[in-house]
Amino acid sequence: MNISFALSTFFEFIMVVAVVWCIFNESKLIAFEKRIASLIRRRRLKVVKPAAGYYVQGCSK
Repeated sequence: MNISFALSTFFEFIMVVAVVWCIFNESKLIAFEKRIASLIRRRRLKVVKPAAGYYVQGCSK
């Protein structure tokens, strides 16, 4: 049994376990999805300031 077959089997097993868990815990999955979506929205709207020396070094784009 080579390493690629073992890894493939391992990840397939993990996916089956995740699907079964999601079937029985759908409300927790929905809460997790909402939390991830809000995190992505917050990061997308966040204003990021450049480093203090960014303009001094002549890298103004």
